[in-house]
Amino acid sequence: MLAAALLVVVGLLGGAGADIEFQSFGNGQLSPFRTLESLVRALQKDVSDIRKEVHTRMDTMKYELTCEIRNLKEALTKEREESDGKVDEVALHMGDVKKKVKRGLRRVGAQNDDIKGELRSQKAELFAVRNSVYDAREEVLDKGNLILRKVNATNATMVCHITDLRAKLYKINNNLAFISDEHKKMMEVVSSLYGRKGVKKTMGAGPLPGAGDAETGGECNDRLLPGCSYTPLDTHEMGLDAANKTFLNESLTGIQRLGGQSGPTDSDRAGKTWDSEDISPDETQFPTMPEDCNDDKRKYLEYPPMPRDCKDVFDLGFMEDGVYRIQPPGLSSREVHCDHHTAGGGWTVMVARRKMPRHISFNRSLHEYEVGFGDPAKEYWIGLKGLHALTSGRPHQLRADMDDWEGNTAWASYSFFAVSGEEDKYRLKVSGYTGTAGDSLRHSHLQMFSTVDSDNDQENWGSCSRGRGGGGWWWGRCACTQPTGQYRRGRYQGPERGITWWHWKDSNYSLKALVLKFRPLE
Repeated sequence: MLAAALLVVVGLLGGAGADIEFQSFGNGQLSPFRTLESLVRALQKDVSDIRKEVHTRMDTMKYELTCEIRNLKEALTKEREESDGKVDEVALHMGDVKKKVKRGLRRVGAQNDDIKGELRSQKAELFAVRNSVYDAREEVLDKGNLILRKVNATNATMVCHITDLRAKLYKINNNLAFISDEHKKMMEVVSSLYGRKGVKKTMGAGPLPGAGDAETGGECNDRLLPGCSYTPLDTHEMGLDAANKTFLNESLTGIQRLGGQSGPTDSDRAGKTWDSEDISPDETQFPTMPEDCNDDKRKYLEYPPMPRDCKDVFDLGFMEDGVYRIQPPGLSSREVHCDHHTAGGGWTVMVARRKMPRHISFNRSLHEYEVGFGDPAKEYWIGLKGLHALTSGRPHQLRADMDDWEGNTAWASYSFFAVSGEEDKYRLKVSGYTGTAGDSLRHSHLQMFSTVDSDNDQENWGSCSRGRGGGGWWWGRCACTQPTGQYRRGRYQGPERGITWWHWKDSNYSLKALVLKFRPLE
């Protein structure tokens, strides 16, 4: 601070003149200004020296900076000259690269045009192949449908013929038993005429195994040919036991002589002779069974098993909706309607209600609901026994598809579906709902089947089946759905007797169509 003040003073003094005379005081001593003057002059000298030194150093720094700048300029100039040469080289190289790229692009363009042309030709060929495949597919489908119809017709015809042949076979067996009895009587007459001895005179002529009713004789099955009967060539099983072959030939010859003429015998017509060597009296007198059946006298011919359900039909390659013949396990074959287009196909229709010129009545007895009724191509009920046989062996799923009279559709699917047997009143088990129609079957879960003549519901006031129009169903407390109701058109007034699915339309709205179907789980 003091130095700054002194500099200010020096500046003032320098501005006023350096030759200012300081007056002394009257007592002869130097005044304070004189002392200050000397100090200021000393300071001025120091400042002058500092200025000189600063100027000297500034000049030195300027020189050094000038040299450095000159050196930098020279270095930059040299580097720029070198870089200009490199740039020229790079430019020349880039020119060559551009030329090569242009030549490559021209080649690629030509190749691209060739590829485009080839792709266009291949595309045209693919379209032609696709069109031919479509045409061939349509032709194959038409032929397949024709073959399928013929197979179905042939299958139905074969089933009829098999049933007819089975009945005829039983009649033949009965006729053989009658012939055996007559032959026995004839042998007794011949024996008395010729007085032959040592002949066994008793011949069994009992009833033939399997000669009864074809539908009640044992465990009959449509999958077997020729039914459940034994081969008629096995004479031990027919109850036939004759004398030795030598006596038989001689007896037949004697009968021909008695008749005054000789005619061909059965063995002549068959091209066979009766050998009399090594024959015991108890040996069979007719041709034995074929060699491939000797190991099992009850052996019968088999043909491929009939499909159990529509899933088996679908797996066999029949993928059109329609009526097919199936055979539930343990039951006789029957016709059902198969849905092969909904959600992957393979659905066996359980009950179908549709708009028809004439509708069948679902006001039926328990027996009718057990065996089934209706036309599978129109409206029908598959039967409780069939439902139990089809759903008891493996897990099944259930699906309901429905239409209203305004053109709307909805569906409901259940991941588990099963029907118990007769001893449990055909109890329904259904769960795992998904869909758009609402879960109207949840109130039927674990309920027994009820009809007008078999009331198994939980209502105390009376019968749900009678109160809801006579249709049979798994009524709990008169449930929320009734596929077996009376066919009506849309909304109506009065008792709830229509075809209903309450969670989609209320109980006074009768649906246009309602189809319940099931199939095995994958």
